[in-house]
Amino acid sequence: MAATVRGAVRELLEQTMATMDALLAASDRELPMASSHACAQGKDVWTLITNDIDHEKIHTGQVLEGRYESRIPASPMERLVAEWLAERARFIGSLVGLTDEQFNGETAPGQWTYRAVAKHILLLEQDSLKTVAADQAARCPSAPPRAH
Repeated sequence: MAATVRGAVRELLEQTMATMDALLAASDRELPMASSHACAQGKDVWTLITNDIDHEKIHTGQVLEGRYESRIPASPMERLVAEWLAERARFIGSLVGLTDEQFNGETAPGQWTYRAVAKHILLLEQDSLKTVAADQAARCPSAPPRAH
């Protein structure tokens, strides 16, 4: 694991993509199959994966409790980033399982496509970040631009 928070976050996000790819490459037929992993508790792949999900929830609580007890609260901006990240994960989760054809189809007759919704989210986010940067520059014109 990386020694820095930013490095650890990047490593976790990269593993998230690898895990998603691996799980989606397996089919639903894999879930009831026996798993030899100890965390499957002598049961199946479903039990293993749900155990991993619960395990992560437990450790999330551990980190939050540790921060609370140590009086290490998130700043307002850090809280916003954490909430945005959770919402982005929910949005990505809402796309999981769509075929490419469905992704390019309408969410309802006469409505945006799923792809258009995703593109809209990205464009709005990029525009918001440009505005934040421009507003920062206008308030402090002598400051060098910040790297993303």
